[in-house]
Amino acid sequence: MASKDLSTPFTLYSSTYSICAIMVQMTYELRGSPPEGRPDMKIDRKIIDISHKGREQLSEFYLLNVNPEGVVPVLVNDKVLGKPMPESVDISLYIADWYPSLLPSRHKQVIEELLDELHQISYKLLTFGTQTTFPTTSVAWLREQSQRPDISDAYRKALKYKESKISVWADNHSEEDLAEAENRTRAFCAKIVALMEKRPDEKDKLTYIFGPEPTVLDAHVLPFLGRVYEKERLYLLPPTLVEWHKQFRETDLWKRAVPAGTTLPPFA
Repeated sequence: MASKDLSTPFTLYSSTYSICAIMVQMTYELRGSPPEGRPDMKIDRKIIDISHKGREQLSEFYLLNVNPEGVVPVLVNDKVLGKPMPESVDISLYIADWYPSLLPSRHKQVIEELLDELHQISYKLLTFGTQTTFPTTSVAWLREQSQRPDISDAYRKALKYKESKISVWADNHSEEDLAEAENRTRAFCAKIVALMEKRPDEKDKLTYIFGPEPTVLDAHVLPFLGRVYEKERLYLLPPTLVEWHKQFRETDLWKRAVPAGTTLPPFA
């Protein structure tokens, strides 16, 4: 990182109800202090309305200038990054590069492996189940918009690309897929509990997966547990994680990262 660029504020395109956006915001909230000589990372959060009424992530500006995938989160800083940075894991690891305590070397390998495993789980299936019409409705809207005569060719192409991406999800949400997502959730949670059992005993203290200091893994696991908890899929969560998550829901940290109080979108 070039020191002359580091004071430039970043823009985080986010959404109140995007679990991946919440994971990035949680990472930032858990960041701690930067190394000596490096300024604090300044992030301005720009909320994008991803509801049926808003669909700001599908606007011409967003698809052509921020993220052609039409999703959040995206981190932007022309002077430091050059081009927009999508993907919650990439953004979180970038923040962790700025704040090394989020990714301690002794835990780096297991954190990266578990982040990858966590993001292989279908949050969409755990959230919407198999009977949702949300993807199909979005495909219909994209198809209608792309046929408008008053839009640019570039925007039309972007809309059709996004339609092709959503169509895959709309055509693929079986009970078998849901069962796989649930099995992956159970297996992942078991690994988190196993790590927590190795922590030093800290009675009456709020501790994290590896101990008293938070990591980027905590930042992604806590919102994920929130989503599963709020969907009342408690049969997927070990009691240890339920209680741990419930403790964090009462903290100012949770309230800053999840200002709506819930990770669930109103249409879930």
